[in-house]
Amino acid sequence: MSEMPFWSVIVPTYQREKIMCETIEFLLALSYPNYELLVIDQTPRHEAATDQFLRACESRYPRRFRWHFVAKANLPHARNVGAEMAKGEYLLYCDDDIIPPVDLIELHQRSLKSPGVGAVTGGICLDREPALPTTSQPSQILADGRVANRPGRGPTSTDSLCGGNMSMERQLVFNVGLFDEAYIGNAYREETDFSLRVKQKGFQLVLDPAAAIVHLGHPTGGSRASKVAGEGKYLFEFHHNVAYFFAKNFRQLYLPWFLKRELAWFVKERGSFQGEPGLVIRSLEGLWRGYWAGIRKRRQLSS
Repeated sequence: MSEMPFWSVIVPTYQREKIMCETIEFLLALSYPNYELLVIDQTPRHEAATDQFLRACESRYPRRFRWHFVAKANLPHARNVGAEMAKGEYLLYCDDDIIPPVDLIELHQRSLKSPGVGAVTGGICLDREPALPTTSQPSQILADGRVANRPGRGPTSTDSLCGGNMSMERQLVFNVGLFDEAYIGNAYREETDFSLRVKQKGFQLVLDPAAAIVHLGHPTGGSRASKVAGEGKYLFEFHHNVAYFFAKNFRQLYLPWFLKRELAWFVKERGSFQGEPGLVIRSLEGLWRGYWAGIRKRRQLSS
């Protein structure tokens, strides 16, 4: 491996305008000298100012910046397109509404050099000037499909990457079979699904809180677009993805525990559904379709 490997920073984006432009400016100012920035854009039509900004970046940074439109609005698909287009030996995936530290690539590279490490996820801060990352706990995937936080400080092993700040060798993405495009809408659990397959290949995942970005959590666009489009659509997609993740990856003897968790969610949220039975129907429909999609995928993979 060369002393200064080439990196590809990949930013999937959907229905974001000014906040995406600000994120791109930060990412074009990273201190690492040997990288490209790939923006995989799923937005059919931008505001004029955004379009002008993106074209100016192409002109100003012809060797560093690439802007590519894909018609299919699907986060895992955008990740896969980015991996296929990338020129880098290493990939760094970032959200389109973040503030990164200037040495973000160096921080990821430091952890990826450790023996046995297949992928790295950085800390996530919810404040522009945090004293410490606020949502940087390592996760544990349990046998029944639950994903729980566990105690841990400093660089430590984790069971799931965070999609908005994660890195790996480019070839690893292809070795584990790319990101699963059956996750729809907000694509909830798509990075956890990917993480499971990396671990099944025998690699360790590392959470390094020092490699922290500030996630601005923009209220519109991105994975929140389906929620803005309507609560029913959002609930359908969320429960579809939860059920798909379980059915695809976990033994069916845990199905009663899964259903119990889902029932508990409905009981907890029953006040939100008063007078809107359609939301319950859409949620149950998402569960049903996601579960059977996961079963079909599981059978396909085992055949």
